Amino acid sequence: MIRGFYAARSGILGQQLNMNTIANNFANLSTMGYKPQQASFSTLLYAKVYGGAVRTDENNRVRPPYDPIMLDTGHGSRVEHTAVNYAQGGLSTTDVPTDMAIIGEGFFAVEVGEDGEIFYTRDGQFKYSAEGDTKYLTDVNGCYILDAGGARIQLEDGAEITPDRVGVFRFPNNHGLSLLGTNKLAATEVSGEAEAMERPNVRAGVLERSGVSAATEMVRMIESQRAFSFNARVLTTIDEMDDVANQMR
Repeated sequence: MIRGFYAARSGILGQQLNMNTIANNFANLSTMGYKPQQASFSTLLYAKVYGGAVRTDENNRVRPPYDPIMLDTGHGSRVEHTAVNYAQGGLSTTDVPTDMAIIGEGFFAVEVGEDGEIFYTRDGQFKYSAEGDTKYLTDVNGCYILDAGGARIQLEDGAEITPDRVGVFRFPNNHGLSLLGTNKLAATEVSGEAEAMERPNVRAGVLERSGVSAATEMVRMIESQRAFSFNARVLTTIDEMDDVANQMR
């Protein structure tokens, strides 16, 4: 019973994290350039236990001895990691020159904060921000957009900034990127270093919509709720069985 208790507990905790991930996807249904996340599960360690195979005679009557056999018993499941679906999102035409969308692979580079940390995003909602007499291309939060060389992009002689001036970067392993809570990603040792793309496909006056499908997330939410309820019922049943066993002592 103890093994069943912990197996059900692991299922409840895993499905709670799964529902949190689905809720986060729903919250970003209208976030430009957002990529949906999905919890990936794996089984916990299996244990070998001895069982018995019943032997019968020619009249189908049970007779000893029993043949010992090995049985595999699981210990539940856990969330192994949260994967991101980097598939291309739909496009929306805005006709705003500073709105840009990447077609295919790649990320925009964003310089954030006084420390100059560099993060990456697919959100191409840009604007011009003035610092004295100089205007820079920034995101909606005022963070600097970088070119292929990692420098801030300045507005020169009042001319509009064209997509070819905006840097687009790729990674050896997108799934190794660290997820941040602001629709941005950070490079890690697993993702590898960012590499500027020579001929990225970037379009102006267009934005990439969120990759979240409301119908898909609704189905996943129902599945997760049912799995959560099933594990909760198993936990309650084991608790009731434990009470009965204690009363028999």
